[in-house]
Amino acid sequence: MINRLQFITQYVNNHYQEKLTLDSIAKKCNVSTEYLSRFFKKQMEITVDTYINNVRAQRAYFELKNTSHNLTQIAMNNGFSGVRTMNRAFDKLYGKTASQIKRNFKN
Repeated sequence: MINRLQFITQYVNNHYQEKLTLDSIAKKCNVSTEYLSRFFKKQMEITVDTYINNVRAQRAYFELKNTSHNLTQIAMNNGFSGVRTMNRAFDKLYGKTASQIKRNFKN
């Protein structure tokens, strides 16, 4: 059970820049999407999608802090479909949008 959870989290951490779906991860684990969804939620207390977005937001935060890339570049570099999606993930994780955080780093 721990091995499966480790595999899933490691897979997400290694492939967060790619298009990740519940279905694609389930196929990698040789389980159904329903099983993966229930298993992950029970073990981690968050959904797979939330986990993926959290990983992406954490990586994007690091890039935001350490590069001069614009928000669109940062969103694309970290697997988000756009700035709006990245801002939603940031807001859920950090309570501020990427735009607000970027402004704070400039000051």
